[in-house]
Amino acid sequence: MDKVVDIERLRDFFKVLGDDTRMRIILLLEESAKNVTEIANALNMTQSAISHQLRTLYDHRVVTYSKAGQERIYEILDPHIYEIIKQARDHIRE
Repeated sequence: MDKVVDIERLRDFFKVLGDDTRMRIILLLEESAKNVTEIANALNMTQSAISHQLRTLYDHRVVTYSKAGQERIYEILDPHIYEIIKQARDHIRE
């Protein structure tokens, strides 16, 4: 993969993490997989707003989902993301 593509993908990845709501969703899903209603209730937001953010996270391969009847249960696709977040936290605390 060439460097320009790498830079673009990195930029897009960090842009996804740069949104407060998306970061809160990611941190909430660290506890356990959740459906849209559970996430919306935990963050005191509408289901529509959460669904929109989950779609962005899904499109950028941060979350995945499984179906349970009509519900989608969301979880983090690659738990390695929490190491990235931890490294960033450590960096800003220095």
